[in-house]
Parts: sequence; structure tokens; C-alpha cells
Amino acid sequence: MEEKEFRDWLSAYTDADLFISTILHQRPSFRVNTLKISNETFDAVSNLECKKCAWYADARIFEGKAQLGNTFEYFLGYIHPQSLSSMLPPLALAPEEGDYVLDICASPGSKTTQLAALMKNTGTLIANDLPEREIALIPNIARLGVINVICTNKDAKNYPLKNEFKKVLVDAPCTALGSSLNASKRFSVEMARKMGDIQKRIIANAYDALAENGVLVYSTCTVAEEECEGVISWLLENRQSAKVEEITLNVPHERGLAEYGSEVAKTWRVYPQHLGSEGFYLARIKKVV
Repeated sequence: MEEKEFRDWLSAYTDADLFISTILHQRPSFRVNTLKISNETFDAVSNLECKKCAWYADARIFEGKAQLGNTFEYFLGYIHPQSLSSMLPPLALAPEEGDYVLDICASPGSKTTQLAALMKNTGTLIANDLPEREIALIPNIARLGVINVICTNKDAKNYPLKNEFKKVLVDAPCTALGSSLNASKRFSVEMARKMGDIQKRIIANAYDALAENGVLVYSTCTVAEEECEGVISWLLENRQSAKVEEITLNVPHERGLAEYGSEVAKTWRVYPQHLGSEGFYLARIKKVV
């Protein structure tokens, strides 16, 4: 889309000027990797210029000028560069020690390794993605000291396991409008519809992989309803046991679009201006059997 057309389209959802300005000026952030170092020790030994995040003890907003990927903290696996919004899906899923968890679209591994940290390297975490995407996933798993992960290479649109996992994360491929303004240049509503069709196949297979009373979190870094509320509404229509749960994190957000009904309204829209970070969409679904 041309810039004016994109602004007009975006204005149907939120303040377009504020959305775009925030993306252009967002500060980098990172997550302290508690598998290798505690927050207390990190704060005592690290000289990185950063400030703590009010709603997540492991998150830091970087205020320095260095490239985080060139720091000793990065090479030692003490930190992982990650946007604040990207940290929300694992927190919404809230895996516990000993859980059996599937991250069905795992690469490059930011959320996979965060899940492992929340699980304290216990239980079993299946990190699934296509073979060509492992090149980004495996180095992060190794650098951050994750040992409870098994990597698999199944197509998420045709995932074979059924009724298996206690918790599933679906951080779906999307048009990425919340991440970069460059994405808007190639964006069209037709593209969002086509991506939504792919996401529906993925979420259906991910949901079917859940055990009874299991929980799934669906997320995208976009704002197009075809990839957000439209996907969740479709799942509720096609999987009668699927029920939307409230996300209980204490984080600024807006509720899902009201025109999709009261159940879908329990989902979250996190615009860039909420956290000074990426735009994200989140939904927490329980398999009630």
C-alpha cells in the first residue's frame, strides 16, 4: 500500500499517526536469560545501560548505543534481544515446570527459549518449524543453555500429533504490520486474507494437538483482523470445544474487535503505543472437553 492508503486503512483500528511514530522511535529491549543468570546477579555484574520493565522482571529496555548482539552478555547467553510485545505470548501461555509444551512455529526461538526459562529447563518443549528455518532456531537454543527442547521439522499446516500437549503456542507467520513499516509497502487486504487462510490451517492443527483441558495461545505481530479476530472466530465456529479465556497479565492493551462478539472480545490488541514496542495480537484458548 502507498503511505496514505495505509494510514487510512490503519485508522479503522487505532490512531495511525501514533502507531507509526511509535514504531519509528521504539527502543530496543532484551530479556535476561534466567537459565544462565539471575536478575539480581545480572543487575550486579552487567554494565549495559538499561531500565527495568514494570510488568516483567526479566525484561529490560536498552538505553545504550551498542549493538546488543556484539556484547559480552549476548555471547555468554545472559541476554536475548526481544521486543517487549514479543514476550507477551509465552507469559500468556504461562507454562509450568514439568509441562509438555509445543511451540509449533518456533524459529528463530525467542519465544521458545522464553518458554524454556519459564519452565526452568524442565518438562518437554517441542520446538517445531520447517527445516530451512532451523538455522536461526538451533544457535539460539544452544547459546541460551536450553536443554529441555526437542526440535522437529513438521509442516504446521499438517501437524501429525493429536490430543498430546498440555500447552501449545502458535506464533503464526503473518503480514508483520506491527513490526516494521516496510511491511506496509507490500501489504494488501487480499494478502491478509490469504495469510489468514494459512493461519486457520495452522491453528486448527495446533488445537487438535492439545490434550483435553489444554491451553493454546495464538499470536501475530500484525493488526489486520483477517489474521487476528477472524482466525479466532473461525476456530470457535469449527472447534466446538474451543473457549476463549481472559488473559490476566497486567499490561496495557485494547480488547479484541467488538464486532466479532463477546468471546473474541476477550482477545488482546497491543498496539505499538501501548508498550513503545511492536504491535501484537494475542488470544488464549482452552480445549474444554
